[in-house]
Amino acid sequence: MKTVRQLKNILNLNTIHQARNRIKAVKEILDPYIKRGENNEILVADEGVSILTKLQDLYESGLLLSEAAEVIRSEYSSNEPTKYDTDSYTTTLSQSKPGSRSQLVDILLNEIKFQRDLIRSLSGEGTKSEQKAKKEELWWLEWL
Repeated sequence: MKTVRQLKNILNLNTIHQARNRIKAVKEILDPYIKRGENNEILVADEGVSILTKLQDLYESGLLLSEAAEVIRSEYSSNEPTKYDTDSYTTTLSQSKPGSRSQLVDILLNEIKFQRDLIRSLSGEGTKSEQKAKKEELWWLEWL
């Protein structure tokens, strides 16, 4: 069982508050793996730690925390009946894509990686002085 302080270090987070936000984001999935210790301290079992690690990996891949949490929910809540959106565009998309949710997540992660690599390759063109000037202009590349 890991404490929130230990989770902060395991997930490479800056604050305990960030660790608590990740727990809160997938609380319904983590509930079986969470218990309260002394002084009502949150303790997470190893299975819960692996779920939080997957969540953090998805977040670091470029997804928002809410999007990453939705991916985790879809992986671990596959027993629930599928809810269909009434929006014709998204309904058509979900019906036309074959495969399971995990395959679709893999496809999306590959697309994110492709886009990231494309941006990096486009920003690296030119001479060294041009690259240096571009690097200063393209400060957002550090976020990739």
